[in-house]
Amino acid sequence: MTIKELEALVGLPRASIRFYEQEGFLSPRRLKNNYRDYSPEDARTLAKIKLLRQLHLDLDSIRRLEAGELTLAQALEDQLSALGEDRAALDRADEVCRSLLRAGTDYAALDPGPWLEELERRPAPSGPHLAKPRDTLNLPSPWRRFFARRLDSLLYGLPWLAVQLYVLHDYQVADPVNPIVYYAAFVSPLIFFLFFLGPSIARILIASVVEPAFLHLLGATPGKWIMGLEVRNPDGSFLTWEQARTRTFSVLFRGEALYLPLISLWCNWRSYRACRDGQVLPWDEGLSYTQKPRGLAWRAPLLLAGFALCFAAQHTMINVSYQPPHPDGIASPEQLAENYNAFHIRRTPGASEDILFLRDGQWVIELPWHSYPAWAVDTIEFSPGSLGTQCSYTAVLDPVRLEEEKRNYPPYQLADAIDSDLILALSCAARPWPLLSSKEEIKQMEQELDALCSAPLASPVIELEQVFSCGVRVQVRADTAGYVSPDGTAAELFWGDQPNPAQPITVRVTLSLA
Repeated sequence: MTIKELEALVGLPRASIRFYEQEGFLSPRRLKNNYRDYSPEDARTLAKIKLLRQLHLDLDSIRRLEAGELTLAQALEDQLSALGEDRAALDRADEVCRSLLRAGTDYAALDPGPWLEELERRPAPSGPHLAKPRDTLNLPSPWRRFFARRLDSLLYGLPWLAVQLYVLHDYQVADPVNPIVYYAAFVSPLIFFLFFLGPSIARILIASVVEPAFLHLLGATPGKWIMGLEVRNPDGSFLTWEQARTRTFSVLFRGEALYLPLISLWCNWRSYRACRDGQVLPWDEGLSYTQKPRGLAWRAPLLLAGFALCFAAQHTMINVSYQPPHPDGIASPEQLAENYNAFHIRRTPGASEDILFLRDGQWVIELPWHSYPAWAVDTIEFSPGSLGTQCSYTAVLDPVRLEEEKRNYPPYQLADAIDSDLILALSCAARPWPLLSSKEEIKQMEQELDALCSAPLASPVIELEQVFSCGVRVQVRADTAGYVSPDGTAAELFWGDQPNPAQPITVRVTLSLA
């Protein structure tokens, strides 16, 4: 029979049945699916244990009865003797209580001396001897386990985040994923591997080394230690390396589903229900997984501090990954180009090569093919004697190419003609970068750039100028003849019907220190 059927037959909770099984009173056989199959003899054993425990026999006496080392008559005689002693002690306590009540003395005037002498002649019990026995496994709270696991997962993810940012230069994990890409990952195997399965495998490899080491050497991971949890052998010894590794792999594959989104949540829910129902999770079979009953008053703040430290470490590593080669100043066009290329690679998904470099005495930008419909930029001109702190360029939209492909693309953004990476690179000459945190600095620059491009489209020629908070002056002169705007500003431009033939949009951008 199943454990559910055994619960209904005997009238004991599942946690108690597991407890007696762990104590060696039951030995159910295993089915092919690894479920336990309890026999009628197991049910009869549990019923006998239930009866004897309600008579307040201790487990050691019951174990000796099962082993044939003690007869039932001997056990009952010993228990009657113990109950008689408890009864006499309780009667004596009752007698002293009534005498003290009849005396009518209040607490302030109480003289305990005579009463203590009276009790010490026949001592009363120090506590309730006949409390109802509670034989259940000390199963840890599922919420303690959940939050301990979440903290451990964050810790295991930190080394991989460092490898992605500083070794592989893969920044996709650090920046918000486009929701469309997120959902497309469940359709495209390649995207699913790049965004989810690959990072999950990396985290699993880290966890499969770190967690067994913690369990083998300390009996708890950092998250478990904070939540007062321990995993040991029933005899109190630490897990062997093989035991710890087997348990870790079982948790990662069966309990966390390789950290894959949605699937992992479902597995967590199943584990929660099992813990709530008093079941021992598969990876804890044969182990002693316990929790300390007290300490939540300080464990909860410590847990929050652990999460805060993990998120702070993530935030710090991501911000540092934006650091250009020359954050404290620029002394030449070469240094500006190094900063520019660093920002371009950091902020452009899939970018891995420099696009601003010196060729035949000119500073040339070569945009990759996938940046279309970006504006075509050829050369960047540096003002003589500026030491790389003032530069200008011309961005052009090719009307012939636009005429061929205009139906395939959305409105053209004027902000795309103003190179934000070049603004960031030049800002390092104005003051150390970043003045704020890296993401806040970039977000503020992008907001100011959008505000600059939202000027009214009053004439085909637009002249804009603004000093950004990062210390860079941006001057723009745009010729937008033949283009119209849906909202009356220069922010978004559509190709119009006039003039004919089509004219290019030419944007002259000059960047300098304020």
